[in-house]
Amino acid sequence: MNLKVRGLLLHAIERGAGETTLLLHGWLDHAHSFDLLAPLLPGRTVALDFRGHGDSQWGPEAGFYHLVEYLADVDAVLQQTGATRIVGHSMGGAVALLVAAARPQSLRHVTLLDAAPLTIKSGEIPTRVSAWLDDLRKPRTRRQVVSVEDAAARMMRFNAGLSPAAASLLARHGVSPDGEGLAWKWDPWLRGHSPLPFTEGALQALLPEVKTPVLLLRASKGMIAEEAELRERLGKVSNLQIESVADAGHHLHLDQPAEVARRILSSWAAPPTSNQPMLTTVRTA
Repeated sequence: MNLKVRGLLLHAIERGAGETTLLLHGWLDHAHSFDLLAPLLPGRTVALDFRGHGDSQWGPEAGFYHLVEYLADVDAVLQQTGATRIVGHSMGGAVALLVAAARPQSLRHVTLLDAAPLTIKSGEIPTRVSAWLDDLRKPRTRRQVVSVEDAAARMMRFNAGLSPAAASLLARHGVSPDGEGLAWKWDPWLRGHSPLPFTEGALQALLPEVKTPVLLLRASKGMIAEEAELRERLGKVSNLQIESVADAGHHLHLDQPAEVARRILSSWAAPPTSNQPMLTTVRTA
């Protein structure tokens, strides 16, 4: 399915019927990253390709990619799909958390899959603004790959914890024909610097606005901080549950889809709690 969102056509994969869960992928990934998890979730799922990713349109040449652009896109998608829950991986989880802060009455539940917002220190901003201008001078040419296997191998070099099976799935749907060869689908400008970084102060100001129950599933071999640091950093979220999934890399929903689905369904079924922080640790055997 395609959704007209803020002047762009955003591609999404729709499955099932009933209460809708929006699935948000990570940076440089795509909606097919949920191919193993989505069928295990009840109701209707809508896996979105963010702007500039997968089979969605790229952003305009006069603009750039920033977290707030994804936030506005998701807000529009929520209106069009009627989704009441979000499952977000990596960057998609960071966006989901911001949506929960900006629209506290719109969502029933948010799940973060090895996700916590990345922030930039204020002192880095001058250098990043100059780097952004340099990025704009580079050609907006898709990056070539030799084959799907080559794409998978490159992904595993970038992410040492990515399993061959997960890399193969992501690569298979992450490249498309370009001239006589293949190239990544994502917009090269996604790798550029943002001139408007998201700071830790902005994050901490938003976190108290999150009233929706939040489940953070941290992969034991993932990319985010240790549990103690996450508890401290995200402690202003009033209804937060943190669980660690053993034997899983950053793409834990590809490594252990059944276990991730079980954790999500358990959290969905949990009775409402007070607004006091609920920080727990649950590990697989």
